[in-house]
Amino acid sequence: MPSPSLEEINNLRKKNLRPVVVGCFLYEKSVLFVYKEKHELWQLPQGGIENKEELEDAFVREMSEELDSTFVKKAGPCQYSGQDVLEFPTHLHGSRSLVTDEGEEVIMEGKAYLFCKSEVNTKELDISQTEFDEYRWVPLADAKEFVYDTIYQKGKQRVTIEALSALIKS
Repeated sequence: MPSPSLEEINNLRKKNLRPVVVGCFLYEKSVLFVYKEKHELWQLPQGGIENKEELEDAFVREMSEELDSTFVKKAGPCQYSGQDVLEFPTHLHGSRSLVTDEGEEVIMEGKAYLFCKSEVNTKELDISQTEFDEYRWVPLADAKEFVYDTIYQKGKQRVTIEALSALIKS
C-alpha cells in the first residue's frame, strides 16, 4: 500500500485533523507497546507529522524522539499499513494549534492516525532512553485482548484495534 503523499497529508489538516504517525514495531509476531505512568496508558508509539514532512521521515524522526534512536536505526523500513480518524468532543476542538502547509491556521477537531509497520531484529529497548516508563512485546494473537484490558480511553482503544487489524491484514 503506497504511503500518503504530502498533498494527502496536508488535506487531513485542511479537514481539521492533526496527522499522527503510529509506529507498529514487530518482532517475531509480537508488537511493541509502551507505557506512560503519568497517563496510566499503554499505547503504540506515536507522534505528530510536521508540515511538508513525508510519512517515512516523520516515522524516523518521531520514533527516534519517542524511543531509543539506536533501536529505531535497527528497525526495517517503515511500511504504511492504513489509517484511522479520531474526532474529539466539541469542548476539545482547538486544544492545539494546527496550520496547513500553506500557513493557514485551522481549528484542530481530531487526529488522523497513519499506521506504519516496521520489523525489528531485536526486542531490546533501553527504556531509560525513551519518553516511557515501561515497554512490552505482546504477541499479535493476544494484542486485541491486551488493548481492551489496558487502554481505558474508548477512542484510543478503537484506533489501536484498527492499527492491529491493519498489521494483521498486511
